[in-house]
Amino acid sequence: MMNGNIIELSYSCFGDSSEFLIWYEDENNENRVYTSGGKVISFPSEEKARRKADELNINITDTCFYDVERLIYWFSMHQKEMDCDFLIDFWNMFSDIANSIGKELEPKTRRSDRCYNKLFWGLNLPAVTPEGCEYEPVFTKRERKLIREIMRTGLDIFEKNSEWE
Repeated sequence: MMNGNIIELSYSCFGDSSEFLIWYEDENNENRVYTSGGKVISFPSEEKARRKADELNINITDTCFYDVERLIYWFSMHQKEMDCDFLIDFWNMFSDIANSIGKELEPKTRRSDRCYNKLFWGLNLPAVTPEGCEYEPVFTKRERKLIREIMRTGLDIFEKNSEWE
């Protein structure tokens, strides 16, 4: 049995416009979302996603919330605020979506790696951050632009390559 999570993608601050994905770790320890026919499959409710996960023998351990409306606002308003937790969650999810359908989120470059690493170190995870230290990343205008482009690309890949079950 594989372990996984339900991902709730919310398009409304009122929580009344969401779709649900099944995320799991496959037999090769690769992070994936459930696909069929080369498309990411979205569900209209968490219950339907959980039922499908049961059919697929995926043990759901959690439901993760992603605020798509906030992301769209962030990149459309050219926000300078860089919420590392928020952005790295989307980066990772979009990367898993792209990989699940044989696409690439972004070309691996030193600049994109540097942006990802800044977001990662900005999480200040206890396992990798020395005690008593805190990393506060400073992003250049070019880096913020690149991260916005990656987020737009991820959302575009998802929207063009998903369908409802």
